[in-house]
Amino acid sequence: MRSAREGRILQSGLAGIKFAASAVLLSGLLASIGQVNAADLSLAITGNLVGSVMDGTGTPQMGATVQLLNKYQRVLAKAITQSDGRFVFEGLPLDTYAVRVSQPSFLPAFRDSITIKPGTDSILRIHMATLFSNIQVSYKIPSGAMTNDWKWALRTSAPTRPVTRWLPELKPQRTRETGPRTQIFSDTHAMLRLNGGDAGMIDTGSATSDLGSIFALSTNVFGKNQVQIAGSFGQNSDFLPTMRGIAAVYQRNADNPFMNAPEVTLTVSQFSRFGPQLSGPGQMSGLRVMALDLYQVSDPIDNVHIEYGVSGQSVSYLQESARISPFARATITLNPDSQLVAAYSDGSRPDSLISHSPLAMDETFSPSSELSSAVNALGRLPLMASRNNRLVLQRTQSYELGYSRKVGSRTYAVSGFHEQVWNGQLNLSGNTSLVDQGNLLFDGMSKTSTYDVGNYVRTGYAGSVTQRISDNMDFGVAFGRMGGFAADPSHMVSSSQVALPMGLHDVAGAKFRASIPGSGTKLSAGYGWVDSGSFVPTHVFVTQNNIVSPGLNFRFQQPIPTLFGFPGHMEITADLRNLLAQGYIPVGPAGAGQLLVVQSPRAIRGGLNFTF
Repeated sequence: MRSAREGRILQSGLAGIKFAASAVLLSGLLASIGQVNAADLSLAITGNLVGSVMDGTGTPQMGATVQLLNKYQRVLAKAITQSDGRFVFEGLPLDTYAVRVSQPSFLPAFRDSITIKPGTDSILRIHMATLFSNIQVSYKIPSGAMTNDWKWALRTSAPTRPVTRWLPELKPQRTRETGPRTQIFSDTHAMLRLNGGDAGMIDTGSATSDLGSIFALSTNVFGKNQVQIAGSFGQNSDFLPTMRGIAAVYQRNADNPFMNAPEVTLTVSQFSRFGPQLSGPGQMSGLRVMALDLYQVSDPIDNVHIEYGVSGQSVSYLQESARISPFARATITLNPDSQLVAAYSDGSRPDSLISHSPLAMDETFSPSSELSSAVNALGRLPLMASRNNRLVLQRTQSYELGYSRKVGSRTYAVSGFHEQVWNGQLNLSGNTSLVDQGNLLFDGMSKTSTYDVGNYVRTGYAGSVTQRISDNMDFGVAFGRMGGFAADPSHMVSSSQVALPMGLHDVAGAKFRASIPGSGTKLSAGYGWVDSGSFVPTHVFVTQNNIVSPGLNFRFQQPIPTLFGFPGHMEITADLRNLLAQGYIPVGPAGAGQLLVVQSPRAIRGGLNFTF
């Protein structure tokens, strides 16, 4: 008995010794873990974007403006390069971004799909040139020993600059001579454009005269207020002034670059000669248009991006007509390569959604990122028609849903829409005396007249595939079915009305865009096809890059050397729409006095741009 009791006591003692040893070992492990650097245990959830800007010879460029944009083409932050041409954006959330760089005397450089990786430096090598600029991207993980790039990033970053040196008794004092000063105007750019060619208004929804000029100015007021101002002046072949307009775009830059700031666009245009003669030679009625657009964005939760706003328009021609048009678009990022987009608009075209869409933006032909918003606003006009001799505005209530997925260098997209239209339009040419003149509107400049066909409802869908061949070249095709009018000679014009049945019709298109290195030539070519004998009103998609423009279309942009050593750069442009004059559909009795329904009028325009 005694030996058994002693054995149990001995066994208990051994167990106690093992427990004490385990406790000591665990304490030692915890102590050793506590001595480990916190950086070795933390998980990086941000990355950095550093880069340098230089010219073609490798000389650093001081004072270049670098804009950081998110994947929705929204400007998040700006940086100005230092004397060594470098810049830095620190602590960026993991996502894909874009960078736009501008510098006087050079063409702007743009690069999208820049991925920010955790704990990684995304390094940009930006080469500016008068004919061709490019951006190269590489990635580097900071090592334990600081690299020169990382040391430079810490030294030039405002949040970390105070810890790079320590002056214990130094109390900085602001004086009139040495205190920091905020420049009233900074990042100032300007552009002058001279253009001419075929005029048009109501048949294209834009304002173009035979001869015209546009001047645009962009500046930053007190470092936080981005302002763009553009003005236009146009005249017809009789050299009398017909068009004058001014547009202003204002955006407040928040202290936190990731906070949303509203954008306000105001446009005022006056057309001194609009419509047919009223009484006596040279007496015309003028048209005045004023538009105010408010655009805002919000990111309520992760992977959800919402754009919304309202547009107010007022048109005066013989009488006043005004309306308010709300719009909204929600983008849900399902994964890094796919997204779901839903959009709604009621009233006018959602121009703000179109101009802020990364899928619809044509960066290839943007005159300048700082100037394009105001310049594009100048050319916008509401869709107008005449109903019983009264000016009316076309109203469109649209619902649209789209899905896109990126697979390598290829992007697939599909979208569907449902819309109801009030006071819809047809472009007519030829013998327009066959239709009711009270529903016919002619602006005095366009090649066609607009006929009010009343109200209709239609649906449609389209799919597209875009292949990026290189950073400077891409190609895309699209196909779909959309509601349109069947316009064939069997549908005669009777009782002063154009009776065209509505149905689904096939549409298809192809587009090619390229920037040629060395020469700086930019080319865009597209071809659009619509079912024979049908008129399909254009639907501008806001959920994918798919606009089928009928006929053969070309856009061309070529930089040329500046004269007399002036700063800035010059370029010539050409825009050819429906070059083969396709889609002119006869309706009614055949003969010289036949009426034609025009899908898209042919137009040829050219211009000279000077940016400084």
